[in-house]
Amino acid sequence: MKKRADGRYQLSIMVGYNENGTPKRKLVYGKTQKEVTEKAADLRVKQSRGLVINDTLTVSEWADIWLDTYKTGIAYNTKKMYCDVVRKYIKLPLGNLKIKDVKTAQLQNIVNELCDRPRTAKLFKLTTSQMFKQAIANDILFKNPAEGIALPTATPKHTKRALTEEEMQKIFALNLDKRTRCLVLLLMYTGMRKGEALAIKKSDINFETNEIVVNKSLVVVSNKSTVKESPKTAAGIRSIPLLAPLKPVLFEYVTGLKTEFLFTTQSGDTMSHIAYRRLWQKFERALDSKEVTAHIFRHNFATILYNAGVDVKAAQTILGHKNISITLGIYTHLDGKRKDEAAAKLNDYFS
Repeated sequence: MKKRADGRYQLSIMVGYNENGTPKRKLVYGKTQKEVTEKAADLRVKQSRGLVINDTLTVSEWADIWLDTYKTGIAYNTKKMYCDVVRKYIKLPLGNLKIKDVKTAQLQNIVNELCDRPRTAKLFKLTTSQMFKQAIANDILFKNPAEGIALPTATPKHTKRALTEEEMQKIFALNLDKRTRCLVLLLMYTGMRKGEALAIKKSDINFETNEIVVNKSLVVVSNKSTVKESPKTAAGIRSIPLLAPLKPVLFEYVTGLKTEFLFTTQSGDTMSHIAYRRLWQKFERALDSKEVTAHIFRHNFATILYNAGVDVKAAQTILGHKNISITLGIYTHLDGKRKDEAAAKLNDYFS
């Protein structure tokens, strides 16, 4: 066993033979001699079972192993995000490189090229950091090259907005068909995520207690939709108050509905991406604007909760935010806006 200049210990273990007959060795590292001894023993056990990974393992090969082993059982969209990052930004530039030869500088160069896309750069660092961390846990690497990545300076986030007063008035005045009107007002008066609203069933609505139960979400993959029996997070399982402006619209729509789901395709299947786009485009044409999205209604409802004096904890529950910091962020922004308006009124008074 040898002590390195960085204070760690290392031990060379023979794991086989090279093609030319010379011994093939693998270095085991640890902060203490005991840790190295335990790792060496574990490596020998793996070797006896044929589990020692070859030093020629490439980044592409490990990325596939990592995705298949450590990214199962996660939400579809989250898995897709990791797969996209691996495919576009890891495999293309680094795929054929041996994983043990990856340097921080190489990863930093990729991040530098993403300087105008800070979110993608952040996802790249997140993905590579997790990927190489698991490589360390499997004794493939002893250092994580992603730890030294410096992210580009974040540009100010685009402020999420609520509906303007003019947009609100135009929406109320629109002559929409029952289905489109119901979806628009459901989003406006519940603050649901789009996927949650599209997964609502008649049985989720209680007109006696004035409640809507949210416990699932619609996920669309390649225009094929499936209902996930739990929303985005555990906090997404909740009961939302059925507000007075929404109740008669919802009751009228549900009463004549033949399907269990509120929003379906013409054949009665759960809503597909194309079917949803057609529905939403009807709304956009009637409004004569493409500026209003489903998520704007969610932020607008958060603004309604704030203006109505609903405390931040109750708002978090109604909106289904996993972390109260998200709700606090919205409320803090609105607090600042209200203070600015108050200051402007005072200045007008004294001018």
